[in-house]
Amino acid sequence: MVGIDENGLEAELMRHYAAQRETPAAERLYELACLMAKEGARVSEAPARRLGDAGFVAAQVRFVPPWSWGAQLVIVTLMVWSALSCGNATPVRWAVGLMSAASVLVCVPPLFSSSQHGVIELECACRYNAARVLAARLIVLGCSCALAVALMVAGTSVATGIGALSVTLWACPPYFCSCAGTLAILRRARTPHAVVSSIAWIAVICSALLAISIAFPGIYGPAALAIWGLAAAAALAWLVREALLALRSAAGGLDSFAPHIASTCN
Repeated sequence: MVGIDENGLEAELMRHYAAQRETPAAERLYELACLMAKEGARVSEAPARRLGDAGFVAAQVRFVPPWSWGAQLVIVTLMVWSALSCGNATPVRWAVGLMSAASVLVCVPPLFSSSQHGVIELECACRYNAARVLAARLIVLGCSCALAVALMVAGTSVATGIGALSVTLWACPPYFCSCAGTLAILRRARTPHAVVSSIAWIAVICSALLAISIAFPGIYGPAALAIWGLAAAAALAWLVREALLALRSAAGGLDSFAPHIASTCN
């Protein structure tokens, strides 16, 4: 195979493009310089606009895919329809927990979008870095999920006549555990497996809840509300811990938040 003279090829390319180059007229250069000076003066006189934290959080809403909002609406609708159809029946009592966990499921892809699209390294270098992006997305997605759970609790309570406190205690433990486990996976799992691992975790939560409901039917009785309250408090404490660890990990840069990316850069 004949070798390529890179220096000669580069020289030929330079001569070729130099021959194609057109020398602009002096009038055209002066006109362009005037336009640049005018634009520079306009920019320097314009008031500086800085996006505040509230605006940045609000801006994250448009990065959540529309199907995520639609899926949550479907979940809420299914829960309310089930409550209206079944009335004050045992399946409705564990269904509210299953649906609350499922509402977290639809938020997994938006939460992992930075790692899925390979922009964590870019976010770590921006003014609004990975920690701020993660915090903003957690606020947006957390409020969305909390609203969905609140609507399901309210709809179930009204449709079945069960107290709102009881329905809330049944919904919170699986919901908090699903959120906490997803954040733990966000910190530890590698990118290709993170979404699948989160889906598997939520499936485990739903399966465990269903198994407990079948094995212990009395768990939804008034006497067991204290157990649900303790479970909700423990799950909430775990969720708060995982949220703080995830934000701290994101603030630590690639070495702590995405070590698999950092290892390829070293």
